[in-house]
Amino acid sequence: MDADLSGGTEPPAGRVSLRQLRVLIEHLPPTSAYHRAARGHTWTDDTYLLAVIADAVRDHATVTVAVNSKNPRRVKRPDPMPRPVDHAEEARKAAEAEAAAKAFRGMVGRLTPGFEHLFQ
Repeated sequence: MDADLSGGTEPPAGRVSLRQLRVLIEHLPPTSAYHRAARGHTWTDDTYLLAVIADAVRDHATVTVAVNSKNPRRVKRPDPMPRPVDHAEEARKAAEAEAAAKAFRGMVGRLTPGFEHLFQ
């Protein structure tokens, strides 16, 4: 983290306030060790873009083969390149889904007081 914060330059002289430290950490580049640890993988936006391009090239090749084949329905579409799971994003999506389900149960409970047991 020291190398990420310094960015190859000398660290700020003297004391650093908590606010300054927070600003420094929030503005680290996406390739920093902090962001890699937070995401749980080393993929950057560029790596994701390369994976999308590779998938597009493979799809294009598959379509070309299908168009020029006698039985195009037998040409199987390739699986997309595997991508890492972003644990923080997955946790955020799960929390949003749980909050939406809870709000739905609450709304149904208020509208139909005798049917709360259906959503237990």
